[in-house]
Amino acid sequence: MPREAWENKATTAVTFPPPLRFLIPALLLLLGLVAAWLDYELDLANDLERNFNDVTTQAEATGTRLTQLVRQHLIQGDLKVLSDSLSDWKHEPWLRMAAVVDANGLVLASSSTHWEGLSAEETPAATAWKRARQNTGKIMESAALDKGDFIVLAAFPIEIPSKSRQWLLLVYDRANAVLNAHQDARQRMAWSASVIAFMCLGLWAILHFGVATRLERLARSVREFGEGRTISIDPVKGGDEVHELSQAFRKMTQRLADRERERTELERAVIDSAENERRRIGHELHDGIGQQLTAVLMAINGLHDELQAKAPAFAEHAQHASQSLREALAEVRGLSHGLAPVPLWEQGLEHALQALADVTTRSSGVRCVFECPAHIMDISESTACNLYRIAQEAVNNALKHADSGEIRIGLECRDGFLVLEIDDDGCGLPETPPEGGGIGFRIMQHRTEMMGGRMEHGAPPAGGTRIAVHIPNIP
Repeated sequence: MPREAWENKATTAVTFPPPLRFLIPALLLLLGLVAAWLDYELDLANDLERNFNDVTTQAEATGTRLTQLVRQHLIQGDLKVLSDSLSDWKHEPWLRMAAVVDANGLVLASSSTHWEGLSAEETPAATAWKRARQNTGKIMESAALDKGDFIVLAAFPIEIPSKSRQWLLLVYDRANAVLNAHQDARQRMAWSASVIAFMCLGLWAILHFGVATRLERLARSVREFGEGRTISIDPVKGGDEVHELSQAFRKMTQRLADRERERTELERAVIDSAENERRRIGHELHDGIGQQLTAVLMAINGLHDELQAKAPAFAEHAQHASQSLREALAEVRGLSHGLAPVPLWEQGLEHALQALADVTTRSSGVRCVFECPAHIMDISESTACNLYRIAQEAVNNALKHADSGEIRIGLECRDGFLVLEIDDDGCGLPETPPEGGGIGFRIMQHRTEMMGGRMEHGAPPAGGTRIAVHIPNIP
């Protein structure tokens, strides 16, 4: 998987705790649902209580009026008229049953004739009769039947002289009212939860697309700038604080880029000046002191010939002086070639690297080879100088630290890049190299960056150390 895909995957991966753009809407949604549930319970309780109060008020008023009516009919002993009177009340809202029972629980009259003559325990008023037998006064309470029907029970005692106590039993059915209360409460809760969910979704969309995505885009641009993959930061569109932050970052990166460009130009000028000075000193050593030492050597050689013929005893001293002068002249020439390699300026980079390999082999005893599959054309003087200095530093590092037996210098064009490689078969790099590397390594890396390329270091397939420099767009 490409590096960018891994980065995008890591960016979008779910973490814990989740980002604020997910956490805040989720918490608000949870709190909203809890609030909607509490509101549902409160509304349901209020509706049920209100309905119970309405029913009990109606039951008390109806029971008071029916008690007087029932007493009159019982005194007259006209049960048929009493049943007809109770039947007229069966259409009252919520009234399920109205019945008159005697002290033994026998239904004397009711709002429905099919309950007359039965025991109260066999009718919907069974619970009311049970409560009435346990009390002596008026009863008003709520109950639930086995089938889940919600009822309101009312029992009114009827006192008639010379007769035992009789009861007026009323049963009010609240099942439909309770069902409607539940449905209304659930509907209100559903609407409240839907509104809260849509609000949380909108909040998430604002946080995600309006803030988090734009901040992520800005963070990616800043990260790429910090890693050197871009030279500027694209501003984030909009008119809010995120846009202002991106503009501030963009101005900051522009200033950093300008300073980096000025620093690079200054460093390039310093390196060019130092290289010119090294070249001048090398030329002075080669053409000035070197030529003078050569003339002195020729004079001493002539003096040696004369002394050999006229004063042989002093000829040996002249020979020793000549030998010392030759060694000094060789050292001067070595210094001059190191400061200003003559093949680099006279014959090009390839000949200079070949000369470097030859000198390394002769001076160190370590086999050093130069490989260049095809002739490299049109290399600028500054590029050639930097590549030669990088190769020279890498070879010196291999001789000093790698304990190598063979060094290879390679130069070739590969995929539009000019590639310089220095391999050795030594001990390789340490497992934990010092942070930043040595001064020589940093100089090589700096020279590479000046040419707009990249430098890599590692181990070749056969082991050891490899320094590879890739320079694009060969000038």
